[in-house]
Amino acid sequence: MSRLHPARGLIALVAVASLAACEAAKSPNPTAPSVAGPIPGVAITAPKPLEPHAGQTLTFSNEPPTLLIENAGSSGVRTIWLQLEVSTDAGFSQLVHQADQISPGDNGRTLYRLPAPLGAGFTYYWRSRASDGANTGPFSSVSNFSVVPPVVIDTPTPMDPQGNINTNRPTFRARNANISGTTGVAYRFQVATNADMTNITAVVTAPPGGNGNTEVSLGELPYNTTFFWRGWGTDGTVESARSNVVSFRTPAPPAPTPVPAPGLPNPVPGGGGGNRTPDPTSGRLPLPGYGAGVVQAVAAANPGLLRNSCQEHGGSWQFLDLVVDTLRTYDTRWGYNGKRGNANDPSLDVVTYHHGAGASNGSTQVYIIDVVGGHCGSNPSATWIDVTDATYGAGTVGRWITRGRF
Repeated sequence: MSRLHPARGLIALVAVASLAACEAAKSPNPTAPSVAGPIPGVAITAPKPLEPHAGQTLTFSNEPPTLLIENAGSSGVRTIWLQLEVSTDAGFSQLVHQADQISPGDNGRTLYRLPAPLGAGFTYYWRSRASDGANTGPFSSVSNFSVVPPVVIDTPTPMDPQGNINTNRPTFRARNANISGTTGVAYRFQVATNADMTNITAVVTAPPGGNGNTEVSLGELPYNTTFFWRGWGTDGTVESARSNVVSFRTPAPPAPTPVPAPGLPNPVPGGGGGNRTPDPTSGRLPLPGYGAGVVQAVAAANPGLLRNSCQEHGGSWQFLDLVVDTLRTYDTRWGYNGKRGNANDPSLDVVTYHHGAGASNGSTQVYIIDVVGGHCGSNPSATWIDVTDATYGAGTVGRWITRGRF
């Protein structure tokens, strides 16, 4: 049977009180969860935002951005963790993300991946601080970065020209494609004489046109020639993919326009291409005497073409083409000249006459005649200067070429 002993109870009460007093006299255990409030003498430094670096621009993607933080330090023995705030304003009143307990990473740095992508079109401000549950350090400096929409430059679609066309001055037309996230986009059109687009003859650039299409002209192209072309868009940094390659063929050259010529039948015979003087049995054929009159007549009938005959300064080949076409109504031995014998470098104001036997194309057995005086000067004139001997005397040759016209 249990009994109550008042004296013993008093002794036990005194013992408990003494133990409590003893515990209070000891210093608190800093790692004990029961410790609340700051622990005296413990200092926690501010972490440091590293990446994205201040002012950096990120391109939006479906992947959330990752932040890199230099860890804080603590003079205490308790484990610390990081707190993070991301806001759309520098005062952090518009928080878009907040994390309260991020475990610090190894090697003094912490990588933190946001749980979701950040919207494009905003500047974001972020900061962090560290805490051990009893002590909280100061916030880091505030860093910021912007998220911008991705650059989208889709590929334009070639429309015209395609197939057999009826002009050698085609207008190139492409359907515009989607462009976003950038400015200053231009379309580039590339023209070649082979489907692999390695033998490029022209590249032209134009801003995207209105009404959903872009149009551009390359000027005059050789007759009877197949060309291949494609387009793409660029803002100088980002380029779209190249479009598919399409082809077209220019028409046959028109019959030359008859023009009056002094001392020659009036008008000059035209159309069809004329006859070819038979090959010489020995030596070389003489230079025909009607050439100067033909050039003078073509110039008199077409002064505007003569004034605009400087191809290097935006002029056209029309005057020289008309001279060659008219001469060929007399003799198809007339053609163009490959400068210094180079078939791919046609002379701009020179014609040739094949005086030897065999095929004309590619032959170096030619008379070389300059037909425009002061060609790219302020007042070009029709002329007829035989420069054959001067050319050979300089150690070079001429070469009979068609310039892709016949």
